[in-house]
Amino acid sequence: MFISLNKFKSLTNEFLASNTIEKGNSINTIEAYKNDLCQFTNWLDKKNVSISSIGESTIEKYLIFLGKRGYESSTISRKTACLKAFFKFLLKENIYKRNIMENIKRPTKKSFLPKSLSSNELNKIFHYLEFNNEPNNLRDKVIFEILYGSGLRISELVSLNIHNINFEQSTIQCTGKGAKQRIIPTNESCLKSIDDYIQLERSIIKKAAIREQALLLNKNGRRISRQTAWSSVKEITKKLSLDQNITPHTLRHTFATDLLKGGANLRQVQEMLGHSSLSATQIYTILDTEWIKKEFLSSHPRS
Repeated sequence: MFISLNKFKSLTNEFLASNTIEKGNSINTIEAYKNDLCQFTNWLDKKNVSISSIGESTIEKYLIFLGKRGYESSTISRKTACLKAFFKFLLKENIYKRNIMENIKRPTKKSFLPKSLSSNELNKIFHYLEFNNEPNNLRDKVIFEILYGSGLRISELVSLNIHNINFEQSTIQCTGKGAKQRIIPTNESCLKSIDDYIQLERSIIKKAAIREQALLLNKNGRRISRQTAWSSVKEITKKLSLDQNITPHTLRHTFATDLLKGGANLRQVQEMLGHSSLSATQIYTILDTEWIKKEFLSSHPRS
């Protein structure tokens, strides 16, 4: 069904009227809804998005836009609630055949992004790993490269086998929650670190390692534990005097945040993280306000 922009604006007025008369919402609520829908409509117009083509991906991009604009999670939650009510109204009016907001969740106060590492912190870590000669250094480098380079969970990392690394296609295959398999692209730096570890460090571990398919081994030639990988991350970040709250999950969050900053869409990030639903990935629509400030200072002509 083709819907013109004028028709869409007319429908927003009908929606606001129905909320005033039928639901008895306050003047402030109606005014907030009006401003939210006006902002959404203007964004659609600016992005040259046809009204008929609005879908989940459109809403995802809009929420990311709000996050990049620096809105608080409470504000984004209200704007999401407005859109939910509006598209439910459109469904009732037979404008759409399904509610495209059904799988979109409202961010809560708990939805603030956990800490992500800055580029300076990442450079400090990888510079240290590049020139450190302590035992298990190559293994530690692989741990950091995979956690940040592919966004794996710690349990997925330690479960990797050698055959899960595809050097020709530059991918890693892992088993996530619910035994679901996914294939994630990785970078040349990560692949080189894995190859160096296999050739120079893993190969000299006890002969038991020959029969062991696990990628990352302990000194006895057996698969490393989650605790071992966790300790490696904590010890190295402590040596570098970085934030004591950095964990393996911090690297996963940094992976996702940097992808979105680089222009990846929410659906792609969802697939790479192995989230079963989009709502789990929506936390990343609220981007780091410090990054937003830096972007402003580096790009605004009056900053």
